[in-house]
Amino acid sequence: MTLAAGAAAQNRGVYIDGEGVMRWRGTKQEVALFGANYVLPTASDYRAAGYVHADRKRMIDDDMAQFARMGWDGLRLTFWGDWEASDSAGNLIANDHLDLLDYLVARASERGIYMLFSPIQLYSSTWPDAMQDTSPPGFGRRFGKGRMGTDSTAIHAQVNYLRQILTHVNPYTHVALKDEPNILFIELVNEPWHHPEDTAGSIRYINTLTDAVRGTGCQKLVFYNVSQDFRIGAAIRRSKAQGVTFGWYPTGLNSGHELAGNYLRTTDVYPDMLRPELARLPRIVYEFDSPDLRTGTMYPAMTRTFRSGGVQFAAMFSYDMLATASRNLGWQTHFLNMVYTARKTMSAIIAAEAMRRLPRMRDYGAYPQNTRFGDFHVSYQGDLGELLARDAFLYTSNTTSTPPDLAALQRIAGHGSSPVVQYEGTGVYFLDKIRSGVWRLEVYPDAVPIRDPFEPPSASKIVTRAIRRAWSMTISLPDLGSSFVVQPLVGEAPSGNATSGRFVVTPGVYVLSTRAVDVATLPTQVGRVGLKEYHAPPADSVPLTVLSLAAPQYIAGRNAVVNARVVDTVAPDSVTLFVRQTPNGFWRASPMKSAGGYDFTTAIASVSLHTGVYEFVITVFRGASAVTLPTGTNGKPTDWNYSGRTPWSFEVVGPETPLRLFATASDAGLLTFTRIGDAGRRGLFGVTISPADGNPIFHLELPRDSSGWSPPDYTASLVIRNRIVSRQETIAAARELRVRLRGLAPKQSLHVTLMEDDGTSWTGTVTADTSWSEQVLPLNGFTAGRGVLLPQGFPGEWSYWVGPAAGRGGPNDRLRLEHLERIQFSLRPNEGRGVEVEWVTLQF
Repeated sequence: MTLAAGAAAQNRGVYIDGEGVMRWRGTKQEVALFGANYVLPTASDYRAAGYVHADRKRMIDDDMAQFARMGWDGLRLTFWGDWEASDSAGNLIANDHLDLLDYLVARASERGIYMLFSPIQLYSSTWPDAMQDTSPPGFGRRFGKGRMGTDSTAIHAQVNYLRQILTHVNPYTHVALKDEPNILFIELVNEPWHHPEDTAGSIRYINTLTDAVRGTGCQKLVFYNVSQDFRIGAAIRRSKAQGVTFGWYPTGLNSGHELAGNYLRTTDVYPDMLRPELARLPRIVYEFDSPDLRTGTMYPAMTRTFRSGGVQFAAMFSYDMLATASRNLGWQTHFLNMVYTARKTMSAIIAAEAMRRLPRMRDYGAYPQNTRFGDFHVSYQGDLGELLARDAFLYTSNTTSTPPDLAALQRIAGHGSSPVVQYEGTGVYFLDKIRSGVWRLEVYPDAVPIRDPFEPPSASKIVTRAIRRAWSMTISLPDLGSSFVVQPLVGEAPSGNATSGRFVVTPGVYVLSTRAVDVATLPTQVGRVGLKEYHAPPADSVPLTVLSLAAPQYIAGRNAVVNARVVDTVAPDSVTLFVRQTPNGFWRASPMKSAGGYDFTTAIASVSLHTGVYEFVITVFRGASAVTLPTGTNGKPTDWNYSGRTPWSFEVVGPETPLRLFATASDAGLLTFTRIGDAGRRGLFGVTISPADGNPIFHLELPRDSSGWSPPDYTASLVIRNRIVSRQETIAAARELRVRLRGLAPKQSLHVTLMEDDGTSWTGTVTADTSWSEQVLPLNGFTAGRGVLLPQGFPGEWSYWVGPAAGRGGPNDRLRLEHLERIQFSLRPNEGRGVEVEWVTLQF
């Protein structure tokens, strides 16, 4: 890889102007950088690399190439040197961790990537997989997070360490870290334990660390965290720190499963960025993510809000290395890799452009008006994020949007299909214009999820496969025309010609041109990527997998459309669904047809479906073999010796059958709850057995501490979108909610809220005594009010309540049942102790 990009970058530096805006010294233009945290040199990502026996330096090469390929120019060096590259007194230890940091700085610099260096992490480097390990030698383990800002010996160790690591000379660049041109910023401490009650002591601590940095001759801009406790803002302003860092996780952390629903309302604002005491202080977002989501909308929307708050550098936490991303092995609640999270990857690519193209401090309004901002657009429907500019067309999912000027396009990247590129594969692809009539095409393997990536990880568990298949691609660009030459540079495909813009591709790199070109005449680099550069993911050996995409319920008298995803390296010859009514029905075959990519579908005729419970399996045929899923049993269920068990199931119900919105046994574990402080992330509830009928019941009690304090609201929330969609044809006929419950005290109030997918919420209140009863809440009695955004984001509590979406909630507005997404149960002080709920149904 050429050093040209890095050399150009090293001639630049940054400064803060009189308005508190960071600018490049050479051009006086505003700094606007986007990227991710990268943790491989230390802690859990270092160990993750060992679990898969990977070459860590090769991993850095691959991953920095991916940063460049995505157009990222920012990187946070998240380094647990305080635990793993120092002794208990803060003396620097030259070891593999430090060597990997040096190597990373060198490789990132070569790619033109600018860095925020965060050398002190405070948290245990052994989390989560090595908590019993007592070998880390550093001062972080000796003192712990709580003592770092107040203990004089701990502060001395930090000063000692900062001096030594900043003066350490990188053997790969022959430059001390303090002088590395591409390290622009120093974040003194990651997420310190703030002491806002001691302003003088806080200022003294910040200044002591800043002086340690300056004492080395380092002139990098110095930043200090504010979002761990915004009350520290006044102390930062009075200190020698030059800027502030923020974190943001609007969908909470560590749900333990993939979230469902629309979370765009959580991204409307970040008001604490605009606190008056932070005015004219440069802003960096050191960590952000939409945890437990893989959507295509959240990153562009978050970046819109960053720019509205004046942010000039944002780093997602944390990038999954190519060698481990198939397992999401590093950080359970976070998942982003260019190959393995194709839709989310494209959203991050678009977000990087939003950072560069959107002006600072502009307000884009509230949802849904703010779904269009500049040349950008996000839509919950279709899970779509896109950039439609004269020079660039980027999209996260299938889109019908057309760029304003096809002839002016220089760059196209996508996942799915568009009017410019039609593609059946599920990987990301990139088109870069080299010159008129000549384009570079880069295609990555299909990213196919086979398990929930947000479950607890394991080195032995693949959650997403990267599959190399051949797919047709059709490209419509005016300078290429309908018949152009396809020359492979990397990959196994032969040279050929497109017909009507259509040709077949496998993962690799291609030159597309109106006539054959001599590759030697082309530039060796396209942007920050080599012309023939390609970093393929490792192969896996996962067997055939089938995922059911069936609805939980179907309505009697209508055909039942059942979808499934069949995941294997080779396409099947045929796929058949077998279904029977329980408990003693006979298997009936329903052939499935391809629905594009890895998806298959079939429609079971209404005449063969009566009300009841059905179980089904799916048999995949290839040659003479047949394998039946979900158990992976050889043969098909009609064979005399078929032994498969645990089939999938669905229900067939009448149009007026009540729809169960909440059942304790199946839904209690999926609830999300009000967070009480930073530590109270888990819901406070119980599941017991009803003495009245022996069924599981949900016990929800208003939390109280030892002083008698309770939160002003305590809410449990459940996403019910899937079950609403399954009854979409008749859902408008529903007329009331029925709740079986009892109060834990007389005259107990329970607020029941129905939230639509745009956040507009409708609330009814039921009053219960201590005996079990079934209470009825007519839907026409629900009134527009406030819902709760759960899981609750970090930091702060400004995004707790959500009111009607813009233009909603007026006197003539009504609950739109077809858009119903969540049901919420809320308790408030002075309204009783709590409730026990057995079930909630929607009555027709």
